[in-house]
Amino acid sequence: MQKSALLQAYREHEWELQRFLAKRLGSVQLASDIAHDLYLKLMGVTDHSEIRDRKAYVFGVASNLATDHLRVEGRRGVILAESGGTVWQQRDELTPERHALARDELRHLEAAIADLPERCRQVFHLHRYEARSQAEIAAILGLGATTVYRDLKLAMDTLMRARRRFRAAEPNSGSGTHRK
Repeated sequence: MQKSALLQAYREHEWELQRFLAKRLGSVQLASDIAHDLYLKLMGVTDHSEIRDRKAYVFGVASNLATDHLRVEGRRGVILAESGGTVWQQRDELTPERHALARDELRHLEAAIADLPERCRQVFHLHRYEARSQAEIAAILGLGATTVYRDLKLAMDTLMRARRRFRAAEPNSGSGTHRK
């Protein structure tokens, strides 16, 4: 099988691409991952007869992949910030106190779920524990998509409020045992 002209251009400029991506992304490992994605993407390009400057094309695609990655990571950061620190960071030490606190919090959240209306609990269970899509849940329960969406939103809002109440009521809430 003959290699495409784009893959040949990739091979000719691979080290330059790696340096370009590493500088743009701030990580050699991440640059390597994006370069691999670029290679796979170039393998899928079948008609490249219109491309005059193969090097520019390859670097343009690399730049777009890096930009997409940075955009996704930026959005992920915004989502984590919006979650109000509800996700514990992995660097937090897992102590017996933290385990006990987590068990207490889980019991508190389970009680909040138990207080939800039956249909809302069913929708939440199907979505969270059976990984069903909203469309699948609507079909299974004979509901409209909007109803499923509202029930999921109610469940998530209820859990977030319960978590905030639990953390506000915690006696050592200022001790740094968890992230606010």
